[in-house]
Amino acid sequence: MSILLILLIYKPPTIINSWPKINLQLLPTSPLQNDTDSSSNITRRFAIFSSSIHSKLRSYIFYTPIAAAAWQRIGYNVVVVFVGDFTNNSNAFSSAQLNLSRAFLQRLGVHVIDFQCDKSYAVKMSQLVRLFGGYLSNTIVHDKDYIITTDSDIIPMREKDYQLKENTIGFVYNAFCCGSYQRRGKSYQMFPMSHICISKKIWRDLFLESIQRKELLNSNLSSSDLLSNKAPFSFDTVSIYTRLEFGPLYDSNMSKGDSAWYMDQIFSSMLLNDYCERHQNSTIDKRHKNSMRLDPHLPSQMWQPNYLNNYGDAHLIHDEIFDSHRWIPFKNLLRFLFNQSLADDFDFYYKQFTLLLHDKPKDH
Repeated sequence: MSILLILLIYKPPTIINSWPKINLQLLPTSPLQNDTDSSSNITRRFAIFSSSIHSKLRSYIFYTPIAAAAWQRIGYNVVVVFVGDFTNNSNAFSSAQLNLSRAFLQRLGVHVIDFQCDKSYAVKMSQLVRLFGGYLSNTIVHDKDYIITTDSDIIPMREKDYQLKENTIGFVYNAFCCGSYQRRGKSYQMFPMSHICISKKIWRDLFLESIQRKELLNSNLSSSDLLSNKAPFSFDTVSIYTRLEFGPLYDSNMSKGDSAWYMDQIFSSMLLNDYCERHQNSTIDKRHKNSMRLDPHLPSQMWQPNYLNNYGDAHLIHDEIFDSHRWIPFKNLLRFLFNQSLADDFDFYYKQFTLLLHDKPKDH
C-alpha cells in the first residue's frame, strides 16, 4: 500500500483521561506504517532524531510528530528519543506539552524512547544518541535495517534524495558541506549529521571495530559490558566512548556553536572514515546536495504552494513558529506534504500546544 493511501486511514482517537485541559476527541490516530515482523526478509529504513526535554526551545519537541510524519511519507519508520531526567518532573519540559507531542507520535506509530540522563547532559546527549542507533533494541530495529540520522527541525520533501543505491553500504547526504579537520594525527572529512544512512549493524561496528574500543579494552574497563555488542542503548554506553575521545570537553558545559557542540559530528565522521578505510571494498555513497532548502529566512511568499516543488527539504524556524503570522505560511507546507485531514490535525495540535505554552510553570 502506498504511503499516500495509508495517510488517508483515520482511526477513532484514543482518549487519555489524565490529559489536562485537552479535548483529545479532536486529536488524530493515524498510524502511517506497520513494522515488518522479524521473519520478513524486507530491509526497512528508520529515521532517528531526538530532543532534550529540558530545552528552552519548545519547538524541538513540538516539531517531532510533524518531522516523523514527513519521514513516514517517504517510506521511513521513525524512532524519536526524548532525553533528560524523567525522575524529576520539576526540571522537565512542561509535561502537558511533552505528553501532547508523545501522544501524537504514538498515534503515528512512531517508536518513542525515554533516554534517562542528568539534566546537565540532556542537550549533548540529544545530539550524541543518534550515533548509537546500532545499540537499539532488536524489537525495534534489526541489524539489516538502515538508520538515518536527522534533526527534529529538518523536514524531508523530495523522496528520491533519500533512496539507497545498490552496491553501497549507505549514503551521506550533503557529504561535501563541511571541509575537513585534524584529529589523532589524521585528516578526516567532516560529515553532517543530517544525514548519514547506514545499517544498524554498521552503526554498531563503527564502535566495535574502533580504536577507541581497543583503548578501552586495554584499560581497566576491559570487562565492562558496555564494550560488548550487546551493550544497552544508554547514557553509560554513550559516555564510555565519548568521554574517552573528548576528555573534559565531554563533561563541560555546552553552548551552541562551541567545541562541545560539534562532538557528535566530529565523532561520527571519524568513526565512519576509519570504518571505510578498514573496509575498502565497501562503498559509501557520498552525495552532493542537489536541491534547494526551504529556509526560515526566506520571505513568506517562498512558502506558497506554487514554490514548494522547488525544494528538497525544509529547515524550520524555532520558537517564532508560535507566532500566528509565522504559522500561517507554514500550513502551506503541511498541505503540500500531507492530505487535508492530517494537515488539519497538525493545525489543531499547534493550537493546543500554543495554548499550553501559556500554562507552563513560572520556574521553566
